[in-house]
Amino acid sequence: MSVRDGKFTRKTADYLEAVESRLQGLSAHEIAERVRRLVEDHETWRGKKCLNLDAAETVMSRRARRLLASDLATRVSEGFPGDKDYPAARQNVYIDEIEAILISLAKKLFRASYVDWRPVSTSMANASALLALTRPGDVILSQRLEVGGNFGDDASRPSGVARLEVSELPTHGDAFEVDVEAAHKLARELKPRIIVIGGSNVLFPYPVRELRDVADESQSLLLYDGAHVGLLIAAGIFQDPLGEGADLLTLSTHRSLSGAVGGLIVTNHQDLAERVLSVSYPTLIRTRDQNKYAATAHVLAEMLAFASDLAPRAVKNAKALGRALEAEGFRVLAARRGYTQTHQIFLELEGIEGKTFETRCQEANILISKSQNVSRAFGGQTEGARLSTQEITRQGLEEEHMPQIARLIRRAVVGQEPPSLVARYVGELLEDFYRIRYSFDE
Repeated sequence: MSVRDGKFTRKTADYLEAVESRLQGLSAHEIAERVRRLVEDHETWRGKKCLNLDAAETVMSRRARRLLASDLATRVSEGFPGDKDYPAARQNVYIDEIEAILISLAKKLFRASYVDWRPVSTSMANASALLALTRPGDVILSQRLEVGGNFGDDASRPSGVARLEVSELPTHGDAFEVDVEAAHKLARELKPRIIVIGGSNVLFPYPVRELRDVADESQSLLLYDGAHVGLLIAAGIFQDPLGEGADLLTLSTHRSLSGAVGGLIVTNHQDLAERVLSVSYPTLIRTRDQNKYAATAHVLAEMLAFASDLAPRAVKNAKALGRALEAEGFRVLAARRGYTQTHQIFLELEGIEGKTFETRCQEANILISKSQNVSRAFGGQTEGARLSTQEITRQGLEEEHMPQIARLIRRAVVGQEPPSLVARYVGELLEDFYRIRYSFDE
């Protein structure tokens, strides 16, 4: 994080000062040109030179991206489609239909009756649910971030803003799994208002049906944070959270769903939907990026057409990458269980710190993030890394390419080769994969 208790760190302050110094003497036009060149350089680097295995990102189709640059980017619209509060109805004639299409697609993909389409991120989606459905002092059970959960366990995050008491949802094993028996015992004792499952690290389906029974006994709501697995849920190859008993499902429109950054809340309960919608508007959001609604609607249409092909391929690639990394000498989590049932895999690092692993990969244009405490199964080790295959799958890479990727990672981390040399091989690998597959670009 760059901010601690509302204050810039010294590193951030120094960086801002350095950039401001470089701007001295430049005209406004020169500054604008600098921004334009930075965007172009970023797109060239990320689009043609980087192997992105970061679970928080993916690539958007070019047709969807063009919608972000439309006139909608500067327009405002407040309220519900078909009956907006502002501006006058005539100004919303096109925007309303776009929002209605987005809502309809989200309901179909996630098998839901009600949708809040406005959160700007999954964090805001979770915050909306917590603010709408709890009172200060209520208890929630949530997985800690270190064992696969979300950001709801910290006083500076949504639960803190809502002034909630957060207790850790018990987990066990080596794959971020909820301990249902321990959760049952804790829920009997604490009577939590909400039990939150899911979050950042996910390898296997959660025991939603079992936790539904736990929630019923303790009179709790069950919220499933599907930020990273929206694609798999939409494709029907992972699990159906609402169908299995979750009261609410929160999602990212980016990450595996391949859209613009944003969030969704879906539910089959009218009363919960009304309470959540009343908090998100007007409390949290009055106007939002209409261009993002359009891009998201386009992307959800692509997912309706292609998720059933894209999602299984991403999972197959993740399993193949796990096998390949193990063959290269890395310790991969849950190897005996086939590594994963999602697009994510995790490494338990030995002899190297997570930050060093991350830095060496980044220097070679292999984008991977370190992960702390990814498992409790290996003698107290805490250093790991999270890898994900959604972007490389959408670029068209398949199982046959995973051994080459694993070798590049080993060469970047273990080998004595200059990072620039490994980066050159990364660029060569990607030369045939500039198009975005599983999209209407084709």
